[in-house]
Amino acid sequence: MKRFIGFAASLALPLTLAGCPGDDTSSSGTESNTSGPTGGETDSADGTATGAEGCVGIDGPRSEVATAIDGDTTLGCDRVHVLTGITLVNSGTLTIEPGTWIVGGAGSALAITPAARIDAQGTADAPIVMTSIQVADGGSPARGDWGGLALLGLAEANIGMGPAEGFAEDPPIYGGSDNGHDCGTLSYVRVEWAGNEISPGNELNGITFFACGTATSVDHVQVHMGLDDGIEMFGGTFDANNIIVTGAADDSIDSDEGFRGTLQDVFIHQDPTTGDNCLEWSNQGTDFTAPPLTNPTISNLTCVGSGSGGTDSKGATLKEGVQATIRNSLFVNATNAAIVLANLATQAQAEAGAISFPGTHFCGTSTFEVDAGDDMATWDSAGLEMWLTETAGATIGTDCMLPDATFGSPNIQPAAEIAGEGGYAGAVDPAGDNWTLDGWINYGT
Repeated sequence: MKRFIGFAASLALPLTLAGCPGDDTSSSGTESNTSGPTGGETDSADGTATGAEGCVGIDGPRSEVATAIDGDTTLGCDRVHVLTGITLVNSGTLTIEPGTWIVGGAGSALAITPAARIDAQGTADAPIVMTSIQVADGGSPARGDWGGLALLGLAEANIGMGPAEGFAEDPPIYGGSDNGHDCGTLSYVRVEWAGNEISPGNELNGITFFACGTATSVDHVQVHMGLDDGIEMFGGTFDANNIIVTGAADDSIDSDEGFRGTLQDVFIHQDPTTGDNCLEWSNQGTDFTAPPLTNPTISNLTCVGSGSGGTDSKGATLKEGVQATIRNSLFVNATNAAIVLANLATQAQAEAGAISFPGTHFCGTSTFEVDAGDDMATWDSAGLEMWLTETAGATIGTDCMLPDATFGSPNIQPAAEIAGEGGYAGAVDPAGDNWTLDGWINYGT
């Protein structure tokens, strides 16, 4: 059965989440074949859809989302959808129309289980936005106001099968042997102010991909001002492009448990006062050799660190024997090391040629660190720097020529081309359109 959640809903429910009294509320239970809007205008200052035909703005009427969804269901853009708890999509396809707003408060999240999939295809003019209810209520949003978005699949992870982190009770299970698994589609989707702590040390990320397979499609996605990691991949293998992570309080993109996908055209901007790694890539803490090994490829990344005001900011930490390719990328303004290599197993992968940085540039003054750890990696920082330039394909000391690296109003299109491997380096083509300034993106704080 396909359900449409919108003005056609016929049952009224009281809304229990703080800030909702007085709003028009309806349940999620009426069938409809209504199709969504395809166009509209966007306010480039904050990425807010302002004119999508048939869509309401963030101050529109509200509809509470059930905490369990079974069967094909559509969230329409004709109202704001409110998460009041952890909503599990147990089966079918959850379709979210272009221009739709979804808001959540403490203890809320949206999770797509392996028996379901998500179809969230916004447009540049009508993005899908998942954000804090404080935005809808005119309050002051903060990191961790709500949980975030989780997609769970059945592709391989090097833990086999396991419970998803970030869930206090009865966590859904992910992992398996179906590397073609389809977690769904995310396109022109923005997730803001997420990362609610479920229990001490147990937070959800902005978007978490648990063992999603190659049929999963991800493009034009931003995670903004998250309390934990921006995006984390636990195992799986899929490709993603045009990704932005801004203001993550922990790591911006975290890959572990055997993730083997490809990321293309990525912009990471760390908050000037908080944030850990632009990239943290690891295997699993108990068995560095468990297959499949984490082995991502990222191409055309621009990582702008916290600079002098930060404390933990680093470019990329590679540990636990990962393999990795970081191609045609720019690293600038890290507070600490631009690259941290940890564990002898990771050094062995680098020496074997399974880690490389072709066409990648470390801009300005950059430092490099080897964390020997308990297994005693033998390189020192000078040895790591020599390997980066003489073997791995990196260049150190480049002028990245970024016009404006100000957090909240960046312009990262280089003033001239910085040569990569067979093309330009960085997230933006210096001779092309600056896609990181498109109106669906929000840099506001």
